[in-house]
Amino acid sequence: MKIVIDSSVWIAAIGSQKGFASQIIFESCKKAEIEIFISNQILDEVALNLEKKLKFDKTLAQRARIVVKNLCDLEMEITPDEEEKIRKIKYNSDKHILALCRKIQADYLITFDRKHLLPLKKYGQTVILEPKDFIKEIK
Repeated sequence: MKIVIDSSVWIAAIGSQKGFASQIIFESCKKAEIEIFISNQILDEVALNLEKKLKFDKTLAQRARIVVKNLCDLEMEITPDEEEKIRKIKYNSDKHILALCRKIQADYLITFDRKHLLPLKKYGQTVILEPKDFIKEIK
């Protein structure tokens, strides 16, 4: 099973050891059948939001970026051309996430983005879920 974990979930997991976001990371890492894919753009968002929202200093945010990258099975590069092909969403800042899902043919996208991503429910073959719903799926 191929999954993409949005930066919002990574931030929540780093910010709190309790809750569904942390559980997603733990469960996904321990199950061999789950492959976590990530892009440079998601990693950049994680580092940036750790600085902005959780007040990490730049060095600590970059270290966290490396840890997140190492927890994933594969990092993919998403080009501007791949992002441009995404027409289903108008919010340009999230196109890279859907481009990654499309590129790897992800089974699931896990996100807390209730404004732009969760309302889609599905993109191609990718089911878009909140962490708590994904936990139910894999149990």
